[in-house]
Amino acid sequence: MDIPWYGWIAIIGVIAWAVVVISGGLANARRKSGMVGSSDVAQQNLEAHHAVLARLDAIDARLGVIEKTLTDIH
Repeated sequence: MDIPWYGWIAIIGVIAWAVVVISGGLANARRKSGMVGSSDVAQQNLEAHHAVLARLDAIDARLGVIEKTLTDIH
C-alpha cells in the first residue's frame, strides 16, 4: 500500500472535515437543547428591555424640556 504524499494530504483533509462537521452538529444539538427551558429568561429579558426603553423615553422628554428652556433663554 504505497500512497503518495499528496494522497495523505487528501485523506487527512477528509478526516479533518468530518471532525469539524460532527463537532459542529453536536454543538448545535447542545445549544438547542439548552434553549428549551429558556422562555422564562427570554420573557424576563424582554421586560427588562421595555423598562430600559421607558426610562430612556423619560430622559429624552426631560432633555427636550431642558433644550427648549435653554433655547428660550438664549
